[in-house]
Amino acid sequence: MTAKLQKAMKLRWTVLCMLFGQTLTGCATEPIGNKQLLDFLQDGKTSREEVILHLAEPRATFEGGRIVTYRLDEDTGGYVIQRANGHGWSGKFSLVLSFDEHGVLRRHSLVRVKEVLLH
Repeated sequence: MTAKLQKAMKLRWTVLCMLFGQTLTGCATEPIGNKQLLDFLQDGKTSREEVILHLAEPRATFEGGRIVTYRLDEDTGGYVIQRANGHGWSGKFSLVLSFDEHGVLRRHSLVRVKEVLLH
């Protein structure tokens, strides 16, 4: 085997091991939630831009963007934003944010979502 081929194979194994390690890390049961995730929300002060910077794009928008919602779940670490695919999370909460005409948070509510049992 040439030195160049040995180097390429070593690089492949290194990459493969890194990917395998990341996969195992993703399967860990460590809490990923954040107890302070929503602490930045202050009615009358927080801007729509601050919300998007902290929580990303909302799950749904209503009334021309004046009302937005996020789906959240919770683990022992705190709240977790449920992304669009939501794999592995049940979305136990709906965060509803209402903004005024200037894009300032008027009111926010965290509502437990009723679980629906399908038969």
